[in-house]
Amino acid sequence: MTVFIDTSGTPDIAFGDLFTATGSDSGLGEVNVPTDSTVFQVTYIETAGAPATADRINQLVNTDFGVPIVISALNDGTDPITGIDLTTVAGETYVDSSSGTSIVRVVYDSSQCLGSGFFAFDVNGKQISFPGPVILYHELSHALRAATGTTQTNDEIPAETDENVLRSQEGLCLRDVNNHGGGCGAGDTCGGTVNGCFIVSATTGSAESEEVQRLRALREMVAGATRLGATLIDRIYDEYYQFSPAIAGRLGQDALARQAVLLVAVRPLLAWYTLAGILAFDGEGYGATQAMRDLERVCPRYLGRTSVAGVLAGLRAGQPLPPRMPPLLQSFAEDVRKAATLPHAGWAILDPLARAWGAAGGRRDIRAEVAQWLADAPLDKLAAPADAMLDGELSALAGLFDFHPESRRVLGARLTRAWPQAISALARHGFI
Repeated sequence: MTVFIDTSGTPDIAFGDLFTATGSDSGLGEVNVPTDSTVFQVTYIETAGAPATADRINQLVNTDFGVPIVISALNDGTDPITGIDLTTVAGETYVDSSSGTSIVRVVYDSSQCLGSGFFAFDVNGKQISFPGPVILYHELSHALRAATGTTQTNDEIPAETDENVLRSQEGLCLRDVNNHGGGCGAGDTCGGTVNGCFIVSATTGSAESEEVQRLRALREMVAGATRLGATLIDRIYDEYYQFSPAIAGRLGQDALARQAVLLVAVRPLLAWYTLAGILAFDGEGYGATQAMRDLERVCPRYLGRTSVAGVLAGLRAGQPLPPRMPPLLQSFAEDVRKAATLPHAGWAILDPLARAWGAAGGRRDIRAEVAQWLADAPLDKLAAPADAMLDGELSALAGLFDFHPESRRVLGARLTRAWPQAISALARHGFI
C-alpha cells in the first residue's frame, strides 16, 4: 500500500476528493496506521465498471513504488515543509527527504483560496473552475511520475492532460494543457459538478444509480428555480462534504451497514424530497397523493417507525445511539451529531428524516410536516437578493408555498428580521 492521508489539516476533505476521483466507488476506504498516528492509510478495491480515473487511483493505492505518497489537504496557510503559500498556487507535489527517507508529498489548499475558488483556463482563454477533486487528481498525476522517477521537463502538460479526464467525467470545462496559468476566483463549470452524493452512491453501489440520478434531478430543479435555492444547495453541500465522505468510506466496508443506511436514511430522504418537490412545484393532486403513499411505504412498519423516529430525534439532540445498534452504525454517531450542529445540512438531512419517520409512525399530516420543513429552510442565513432581483426571487419563492400559505408567513417572519430592508417586498409577495 502506497497512499496515505495526513491527519492534520482536513483529512475528510482529502478522502472526499479521492472518493470523487474514483467515481464515488464504495470500494475506497481508509484504515489507521498502528505505528503512525499522523496518517491514515488509503485502501481500495476497485468495483468493476468504475471510470478511468478509478483505474489511476487503484494503481496508486495498490502498487508498491518503494516510496510512500502522503496527501495533505490544508485548510489555508503555508505548507510547513516548503513554506509555500498554497492559497496562491492551489497545490504542489514534491519529494521530501528531510526525515532521511524519501516521501512524495501531495499538498493542496482545501479551502479553495479561502472560499474564493480557484480557476484555470480553457483553450479560448476563458476562466474555468478548478475544484478540489480536480486539483488533487492533477497533483496525483505528478505524484505517480515522482514515485516512478519519470517526471518530465514540463510535467504540467501530462498532469493537465490527466486532469481533463476527470473534468470530462464530471462534465466540467476542459483545460488548455498548454496554458498553465490560473489563480483565485470564480470560473465557468460548463454545467458540471463535483459535489458527490457520497452516502447515496455508497449505499446503492454506484454514482449512476437510479437514486443518485433522481437526487441530482431534484437538486437541479431547485437550483434552477431561484438563485436563493441554488445558493442554499451550495451551502448544504459545503457542510455535507464535512462528514459524508468519511461515512461513505466506512459504508464501503460493510454490506449490512449499507443496507441499513439505505433503508433508514437514503430511501426515506429521497421520498421526502420527491414529495416536497411535487407539492412546491406542482401543488396538490394525484402526484402528491401517490408521493405521500410512497413516503409511508419506504418507512416500513417492520423497522419500528416510532423507534427509528426516537433514535433520530435523540441524535438530533446529541444523544448516543442505543447500545444494541451494530458497532459500525455506532461509529457513525459522531458524524451524525456533527451534521446536527450544521445549520444547512442539519435542516436538509436530519430534520426531514425525523419528520418522515415521525409522521409515518404517528399518523401526522405529512403535507403539513413538509410545509413546516420548507418554512424552516435557513434562508435567513443567506444575504438578501440584490434590489434588482429581489421581487423576482421572492415571487418564485412565494410560489413554492402555494399549497400551504400559512407556512410562507412562518418563513416570512424570520426573513423580516434577517432582511429588514426587504420588508416592503416581503409584504408584496405574501410573506408578511
